[in-house]
Amino acid sequence: MTESYSRIGGVATKDEAYRLAMHHIEELINQCLIIGHLHQTEDDNRSKLLAKGWYGIGNEMLPMLKEQFRQLAMGRM
Repeated sequence: MTESYSRIGGVATKDEAYRLAMHHIEELINQCLIIGHLHQTEDDNRSKLLAKGWYGIGNEMLPMLKEQFRQLAMGRM
């Protein structure tokens, strides 16, 4: 799925690019948590371990990425 950029004078804006990237990071976080939940519903030990990994990505790693991206977009890095 692709979204078109808002254009000012026919050129994509940085603000719109940052907004779309942030949206995709948030969507990625949600999908990791869903995958973790789906693994959690299975009975074997491997699936439980995979669920913990997906939860770790969705709850720890990607939120740190999101914050670093936000700081970079604000020009603080």
